Amino acid sequence: MKKIHLLIALLLALSFAGCLEFGKDEETTTPTKAQVDRCRSEMHLAPSAKITPLGLKLEGSGIDDVIWFKFKTSSANLAEIFDSTIVDTSRFANEFTFVHEMNQLKWWDVKGKALFGGQVSLPNARFMNVGVKKTEEGYVIYIMWHQT
Repeated sequence: MKKIHLLIALLLALSFAGCLEFGKDEETTTPTKAQVDRCRSEMHLAPSAKITPLGLKLEGSGIDDVIWFKFKTSSANLAEIFDSTIVDTSRFANEFTFVHEMNQLKWWDVKGKALFGGQVSLPNARFMNVGVKKTEEGYVIYIMWHQT
């Protein structure tokens, strides 16, 4: 009898799972300090890295969050931007392209660009794709981060 009640409870829970609210979706070209702090933490950016945010999109309404984050930095060394104990930039390669181009985001201008970058496995079943464009002033960094 306990197994039947447990099965019924499980089926009811699963049927209501589609009605749950997980979070909200956000998009901005002027991310708040809290949004940038979350990106710094989740994307393992070095605390000392000076960054200027250029755009952020959070898809938080699903079970797993996805974040697109673009920023620029005047750092001369790419390794100074990330926590090197987590993100190994020496494994990045030329001709990296993003599969999800997100054409509806005007500021996420990766379409047709072959960047320096790669995919990074992060702790706690998180991943990110990183694209890097070298500029005269430093770098423009594109990161698509997601949970699984």
